[in-house]
Amino acid sequence: MAAMITKSIALTLWMPLASGFLLPGSSSVKGGALLGTNAGLSPLITMSTSDTVDNSHNDSMMDVASSSPSIASSLASSYAIRIHPSTDSNNIDGECNELNWELHSLSHWEKPNQGDGTLALLALKDCAQLDRRTEDAVCTLSCQWEQSKSLLDSGNAEAWSINVGAANKEDEIVPRELLCVLSRVMVQSAASQIASNEAVLHITLPLMEGEGCQKLLLSELFPADGVTGGEGPTGVRHLFHPLNSQYANAEIVDMVNHKGQILGSLPRPYIHTWNILHRGIGMIVSRDVDIFEGIKSEKVEVYVHQRTSSKRIFPSLYDMFVGGVSSAGEDSQLTAAREVAEELGLKRALDILENKEKQINNPLSEKLGECSVCTSYNRCVVSMFTYTCDTALESITWQEEEVAWGDYVPYDIVDLAGDMSIDRLVEKGIWPGSDCNTNERKGLNSGERLESAVEEMKAKYDNEQPWDTWDFVPDGLIVWEWWKSYVQSKV
Repeated sequence: MAAMITKSIALTLWMPLASGFLLPGSSSVKGGALLGTNAGLSPLITMSTSDTVDNSHNDSMMDVASSSPSIASSLASSYAIRIHPSTDSNNIDGECNELNWELHSLSHWEKPNQGDGTLALLALKDCAQLDRRTEDAVCTLSCQWEQSKSLLDSGNAEAWSINVGAANKEDEIVPRELLCVLSRVMVQSAASQIASNEAVLHITLPLMEGEGCQKLLLSELFPADGVTGGEGPTGVRHLFHPLNSQYANAEIVDMVNHKGQILGSLPRPYIHTWNILHRGIGMIVSRDVDIFEGIKSEKVEVYVHQRTSSKRIFPSLYDMFVGGVSSAGEDSQLTAAREVAEELGLKRALDILENKEKQINNPLSEKLGECSVCTSYNRCVVSMFTYTCDTALESITWQEEEVAWGDYVPYDIVDLAGDMSIDRLVEKGIWPGSDCNTNERKGLNSGERLESAVEEMKAKYDNEQPWDTWDFVPDGLIVWEWWKSYVQSKV
């Protein structure tokens, strides 16, 4: 842990016009478009499709339509966060210059026999509503910003002060580190509202003990091209360095709201420590045949792998998806191309994107939609893709320390094996997804087609791969439920 800083120090922040962060209540952001995609939120699954989402290549710069533009929500630790501008504070131009993040205990939504994922998603939806009772908040973070002539340095066009404070209920104690982390994300949302890219920002915000000031260049916080990769903007690193110097070289990722819109960036270890809602991708890989055409008319196989027994998380479990976390500001399609290249050695899509080639023969699809995965250890808005591997052009390779077994498996086998894995989790009372009844789930597997797939598996593996006993990664199964709903709407 870095040494605690208890006295005020000079602190400067620069924010460019192309910052592109979302402040609730704004229909546009000065100098940049809003982030995220249109997505309807059900109590258990956030689902958007290509019919309602603008699948432009750079999905990090989309306009957002919202029935309640002034309210948003997110998740961190045991809290749902209600995000809204102040109703009382407006500057001379009528623009909001105060932002509030209310932390509501997830215990408000607890019901008997309710899983962690269901609880978190219900709270996420509820906190995005206009009529949520603000007095239920256990803590409120308030961020205020204003132009200040007294702080103006020579050679700078504008100087702004940004101040973040926290007010806890007397009987509630929110972890100090969590407040410090959220404050620094909040500052990024607020600072993106300042129009001048030449402004100097003086920021006062909480430290582990007391509070401090920082002074950073705006261009260091938000690079003009909007692309930073896993290294992240240096300004974000400076913001978080006083909290923990051990994270100085950690990957920088994005915290998002309930619609997948970026609120700000932070070192990735904080995402895991405080189970913060973030961005990621999921992808299903088929062999030689477009998966939707194969499901409709022909036999299609999808890639399934088993994790090694030495993996720290979910050892020996199976997965039907390639997945990963998006780096700060990274386009989700680029994340998908990078992950499939790293995990399976399939590099055609990455080569096409990096070389800016025409997308006609890209094996990686455009974004299909989004689903929200919420468990006690992971909260992620997942952008979904498919990948068609042309085995005449490339083949799958994996790292032996990561994968114990992998192969293409008939889709109908994966469909049924996934359902059976969910059933076992439900029976054990540890299924983190939606409440479900085995008899109510309708897969696409049926009759002669499934029998043929079963016989194919027996002939291929001589019962060495007992697919009906495969236990899949629970997060992947939550995505699988979304995938099946999506397929049924399309096929």
